[in-house]
Amino acid sequence: MEKEARAKPLALESSTAKCCKVAAMPSALDAIAHTILPNVMKLKGASTVVSAMERRDTSIFANVWQQTGIDHAPQVLCKERNETWRIGVMSMPQPSEMGEAWMVAFVAKKNDAAITHYFTLEYDYVLATKSTRTILTQRDGTKFTKRGEGPALTGDFQTDASAFVEAIMNVISPLSTKKD
Repeated sequence: MEKEARAKPLALESSTAKCCKVAAMPSALDAIAHTILPNVMKLKGASTVVSAMERRDTSIFANVWQQTGIDHAPQVLCKERNETWRIGVMSMPQPSEMGEAWMVAFVAKKNDAAITHYFTLEYDYVLATKSTRTILTQRDGTKFTKRGEGPALTGDFQTDASAFVEAIMNVISPLSTKKD
């Protein structure tokens, strides 16, 4: 009987250790890029968000920065592609962890408010080569899907945002990526 009594607590301890893993909390920048901004787009509508960005009006995002305690004055760039898509790109604070976004993009289809897309250009570190790169990700419902390697960053927002737009167009309209 003593052996049975000893075995039970040991089994309980090992099963408790297995079930108590704690997941790391996402950073503030990760939460902004992957949860808050997609919700802003959902609540306000992609067309409204892109329209504000076309006017260079970033006040639509002011509450995001204030309520998360992040000090950031975003840069924005808007482009139209193929007479079909309106794309608003916004800079994010410089990422420090993998998965945080350098930029986000809100995409609205002209004449069809129901078709929208949300993309991030994320920071990634490749251990094998000990180098950094960018990853293009797209929100699909409630999850993000990696769409491949993103463009290399130059440090110039206008150049980097334009390259980001071209990468997005290769995903949403791969056969017709002519510039307007």
